[in-house]
Amino acid sequence: MNQAPFSASALQTLVICRIGAQDYALPLEATLRIVRLPALTILPDSKPEVCGLLNLNGRHLPVIDGRRLVGETPHYDLTNQIVIVNAGSDAADVPALGLLVDEVYGLEHRSFASIHALDMPYAGRLFAGVVSLNHRSCPVFDVAELRRMVA
Repeated sequence: MNQAPFSASALQTLVICRIGAQDYALPLEATLRIVRLPALTILPDSKPEVCGLLNLNGRHLPVIDGRRLVGETPHYDLTNQIVIVNAGSDAADVPALGLLVDEVYGLEHRSFASIHALDMPYAGRLFAGVVSLNHRSCPVFDVAELRRMVA
């Protein structure tokens, strides 16, 4: 089981994005910024989920195709966005990767208790939990697992 540090009393701010027809979330503290999709440098021999490199102020970051991660047909255009994810608590302001999504459209504040951990046998390692948003289930990405994908 993914061991997310969910504490019942604390609040968690989530960045809500859409990939295909589904909403997904990332913890705000793992998110540095959101950028529009620029031209990416294609890496022909990269992992299938890496759609290219983003030049972010002279630093080249791998960009993970969110559609490929969740089983959607890869498709992107200039309306897509890239969520820049930080390198972790040791280097919180250092970007580690980009996650290509269809749209980022808001922030949600939830108590940690409302984010339900997922059991790995049926959920895999990609998601740390799920939260209810507007009567829909919204999986919450496990940021450490995203980082491991490009390590």
